[in-house]
Amino acid sequence: MADIRAHAELALAWAFRLAGRLDGPAAAPCDSRAVILAYHRVLPRDSIRRFPFLEDLVTPLESFKTQMDFLSLRCRVVPLEQLVAMLRDGGKFPPRCVGITFDDGYADNYLHAYPILKRHGLAATIFLTTGFVGGRSGLFWWDEVCRWRASGVKSLEVEGLGRRSLATLAQRDRLLAEMKRFPMDEIVRRVHGTSSRLGLGADPRAAGDFMTWEQIREMRNGGISFGAHTVSHCLLPVESPERRILEIRRSRADVERETGRPCRLFCYPNGAADAPSEAEVRAAGFEAAMAASPRDVVPGAALYRLPRKVLNYRVGPTAFRFKLSPHPERIKRLFEPAQRSGV
Repeated sequence: MADIRAHAELALAWAFRLAGRLDGPAAAPCDSRAVILAYHRVLPRDSIRRFPFLEDLVTPLESFKTQMDFLSLRCRVVPLEQLVAMLRDGGKFPPRCVGITFDDGYADNYLHAYPILKRHGLAATIFLTTGFVGGRSGLFWWDEVCRWRASGVKSLEVEGLGRRSLATLAQRDRLLAEMKRFPMDEIVRRVHGTSSRLGLGADPRAAGDFMTWEQIREMRNGGISFGAHTVSHCLLPVESPERRILEIRRSRADVERETGRPCRLFCYPNGAADAPSEAEVRAAGFEAAMAASPRDVVPGAALYRLPRKVLNYRVGPTAFRFKLSPHPERIKRLFEPAQRSGV
C-alpha cells in the first residue's frame, strides 16, 4: 500500500513539474499554511542495500543533504515551538513556512542529520522514545521483526497469530500491522519469544542504534529541541488508561530532567491518536501534539493533532518539492465537498 501511494504521489509530482507548477508563483505557498516534515532515520545510501532493519524509516543521507539545501535556500524553516505559537495565537505563517521533525531518537540523527542542520543553521525538533535512549532497551520491536527476515527466516510461528510468511516485504509489513493490535508488553513478549525460538540473541548493534543523553545535550546546545514520544513507543489507543498516562507523563519528565529544558511538544507513536489520548496529553501540560495526517497546517488546525508529511527513501527531489507545494492540499480538498460547502 505504501508503494502504491508513493507511486501515485510521484506521478502527480511529475505531472505538476512538467506543467511548470513546481516553480514560480504557482508553487509559492501563501502565509495561511505551513508544512511540518517528519523524518526518522538518515543513513548513507550505500548502507541501505544491506540494511537489516525497517527500511521504510530511512532517508538516504545524500537526499537529506539535497533537501536541506533546498529548504535553506527556498523556504523559511522555523522552530516547531514557534510554528505552534503562531497557530495558537492566530498569527500568520511566513511564506514557505516549514518545520522539521524527527521521531524515535536514532543515533544517525546525531551522526548524519545534525551536522547538516547545524551547517545550514536549521532548527529541528526530535521526539524521543525515552526508554530507548542509549540503546538500553534493545532494538525497537519492528526492527527485531525485520531482523528475522534479514537472518534468512522465510516463515515462522508467532504466538496468537499462527504461521506467518516473511518471504516478501508485503508479507512482513502485514505481520507488522497485525502486531500493532496488541498492547506493547504483549508485542515485546511475543517478539522476544519468537527471537529466542529462532536462536537469535540480543543484537549487539542496539547499543549504538540510539542517541545517548550526552549527544542529546550537545544537540540541545546546538539549537535542536526535543519533545516526548512516550517511553516504549506504545500505540496509546491500544493501551490501558493507566499505561497511557504513565507513558505520556514519564517521557516528558525524562526529557526535561535530562535536557534541563521544558518539554512542551508531544508526538503520538505511529501518529495514532484518539480522544482519550488527546485529553491525557493536554492534561499532562503539553502545548501541542503531532499526529499522522499528511496535510498542511492551516489556521484553525487542531493543536493536539497537527499533521505532518513523512519523508523516506521513496521521496526524490520532485516528490519533495511537491510535498512542500500547496498542490497536494488543493487536491485533497477537491474530495472534501462537505468542507467546501460549509456543511
